[in-house]
Amino acid sequence: MRRSESSVGRELLWLLVWIVIFAFCEFMLLKFVVPHHFNDRIAVMIAAIVSGIAMIALRAYVSRRA
Repeated sequence: MRRSESSVGRELLWLLVWIVIFAFCEFMLLKFVVPHHFNDRIAVMIAAIVSGIAMIALRAYVSRRA
């Protein structure tokens, strides 16, 4: 499998996308899940895991389309 080289700017853009996904997941979990079941630290951890998996899927989708 060929390894693609990306620029620093592109990687920073991907980091920004991950931060947006993470913030959205964290907001939704803190708003809807924390008052009922979990404390806030567990919700932040779950948001990080979910946003990481979403980021892996998004980058795989974009790299296959290119």
